[in-house]
Amino acid sequence: MKTLVLMALGLLATVPAQAQVRSTDPQSVAKALQDAGYKAELTKDSDGDPMIRSGAQGYKYTIFFMSCEKGRNCGDIQFYAGWTNKLSAERANAWTRKHRFARVYADDKGEAAIEYDLNFEDQPMTVELFRKNLELWDSLVGSFVDYINEDDAKQ
Repeated sequence: MKTLVLMALGLLATVPAQAQVRSTDPQSVAKALQDAGYKAELTKDSDGDPMIRSGAQGYKYTIFFMSCEKGRNCGDIQFYAGWTNKLSAERANAWTRKHRFARVYADDKGEAAIEYDLNFEDQPMTVELFRKNLELWDSLVGSFVDYINEDDAKQ
């Protein structure tokens, strides 16, 4: 019995730890982006909280770290992209009704914006799950860009 327990412990020790992404570790988010082939410039916002500048579908976006304590121990992240295209509330609502994972709106200038949140709840996320979320974000950005460009083409 003792031999079996020791063998089991030995087997567990040889299983590599799965890479993880943590909202509390901005560098892990940047690395996961880079490993997926995206640019990732880690910097800070005006409040001193971490943020990452990147891009999807040929458009720039920002990842904001949210619910931070003095620039550290952030609870979640938010993907954000904005354009100068005008967006009415009706058009924003129509797009949002068809796309449940992101929200779009007109900012203070009436310009189009899209956001996508990832809630970590103080738990790590596997790199694989983060990549799936990244692929979804990329797809949502492409869909939204097509939508707002379609609106501009009609004018």
